[in-house]
Amino acid sequence: MRVTVTGATGTIGMASVKMLVRAGHEVRGFARSAAAFRSRQPDDRVEVAEGGILDRAAVAAALEDADAVIHCVDFPAHEFAHNWDATRFTLEGLRPGGQFVLPSNLWVYGPPQSERVGPDHPKASPARLGEIRADLEKAVTAEGGTVVHLPDVYGPGVSSGHVHAIFRRALAGKSVWFPGDLDRPIELLYIEDAARALVAPLGRRAARGADYTAPGPAPTTPREFTDRVFKAAGLSARLYSLPLALLNVLETIRSERRPLRDLSYLWECSTLLDGTRIRDDLGWVPEVDHAEGIKRTIRWLRDPRNLAAEATRAG
Repeated sequence: MRVTVTGATGTIGMASVKMLVRAGHEVRGFARSAAAFRSRQPDDRVEVAEGGILDRAAVAAALEDADAVIHCVDFPAHEFAHNWDATRFTLEGLRPGGQFVLPSNLWVYGPPQSERVGPDHPKASPARLGEIRADLEKAVTAEGGTVVHLPDVYGPGVSSGHVHAIFRRALAGKSVWFPGDLDRPIELLYIEDAARALVAPLGRRAARGADYTAPGPAPTTPREFTDRVFKAAGLSARLYSLPLALLNVLETIRSERRPLRDLSYLWECSTLLDGTRIRDDLGWVPEVDHAEGIKRTIRWLRDPRNLAAEATRAG
C-alpha cells in the first residue's frame, strides 16, 4: 500500500515509517522539516513531504495518491485543541475509501472500571484532555478509521517521558524518581511492537471503524522495571517515589503542563489493557518482552551516534 505518515519525525511517527518499510509498503513521511526527517531516515525508498499539519493544502499534497495514513501528529497539552484541525484536514485529504489509523493513549478511559480495559470500556475521562481525545476518536471511527490505544512506550528513539528518564538516569548512575506507588501494576510496550500495532490494521476490512487496545507483553511495576534497567546497566537501582502532590505543584509551575494536572489519577490507578480484539482481528501480539526490550534500549542509548542525535533534538 501507499502510506503517508503524519508527524513522521516524532517518536511514534518515525517508528511507524521504519515498520512500514520493513513490511514492504510504499512510504511517504510528512514533516515540518524535510531535512530533520532525512537526518533520521536517510533511506531513499521513503519519500518525504514537507509542510505544516495545519496547512490544509500541504496536508492534501502529502496525502495525494495515498491508500492510507497513520496520523501520528499529537499537539502538546497546552495546544491540544489544534488536534481537531490536524485530524479534520487529514480526514479531508485522504482519498475516498482510504484507510485512516489513529494512535491514541489511555487518557480517554478515566479510572478503570474492570481489571482489563478493552475497546468496549466506557470512555469517561474526568479530564478535559481525555474528553477531547475521546471526541477525536469518535470522529475518526465514524469515518471508518481505526483507533489503536497504546500504553506508555519505550525503546530506541523514545526521548521523553518518565520511562525514558529511568534509562537516562540509570546510565548516568543517578537516582530515579517515579510518580506514585512504585509497586502498582503498569503496562509498557516496546516501540517496535507499538509501531506494528499501527501497521497491522492496513488492508484489513475488520479494522474499518474499529477501536483497539494494544497491551504490553506483561504487567510490571515501576520498581520491577527500574530494577531490571539498572541491572542491565550493571548498577544497583536507586528508586524513589515522587509524591503526586509534588508532581502537581511542578506541573502548575510549568504553564505548558498545567492541563495535565487533571490526569494525575493515571499515576494512582492501574490501567491494564485487553489485547483480545486486536489479536483476534489482526493477529497482533507483542513480540518483545521487557528483558529483551531493556537490553536493546540500553545498547541503543550507549551508541555515541545516538547520544549525539538525541542531544541535538533536545537542544
